[in-house]
Amino acid sequence: MALLPVHTASRDPVLLPTFPETIQGVIQSDLNYSVVLKCLTAVSPNPVLHWTLNGQPCGTGSMLIIRKLSWQHLGTYTCTAKNSQEEHSSKSVTISLSQGNVDPTDAEPIEPNPIFSLSGRSAIALVIAGNLGILIVIAGMGFTIIQSQRRLVPFTPVH
Repeated sequence: MALLPVHTASRDPVLLPTFPETIQGVIQSDLNYSVVLKCLTAVSPNPVLHWTLNGQPCGTGSMLIIRKLSWQHLGTYTCTAKNSQEEHSSKSVTISLSQGNVDPTDAEPIEPNPIFSLSGRSAIALVIAGNLGILIVIAGMGFTIIQSQRRLVPFTPVH
């Protein structure tokens, strides 16, 4: 007689451990996070494991890995273990968004972005600083042009 793993000591022939863990049959996660569902079974001989999402087939195998949770992955999952002699299903697990991601029921007013304005001394100071900046750029360009012209004119010593 073979020893059974500890997890099969449960009354349920099919268990569904998850990451993140379920709380009262619900996994709460955020969009773009990973969710892992694993199907453990005591059904023998080797059953085929099928997954359903909201009653529709969505995969086979012992693990269902959702790498980037999206809206289409939200719903109720069940794992079914089936062989030639019997068929058993796990308790259902529902994946939903964390409470922080749920849209509010009442629309909240959206305030427009504030418009920044200047007046008085700060406006005058900004205009003066801008004009000085433009003058410095023009003077720098003029200096560069004059320096490049001097290098082009050959130097001839006076005798």
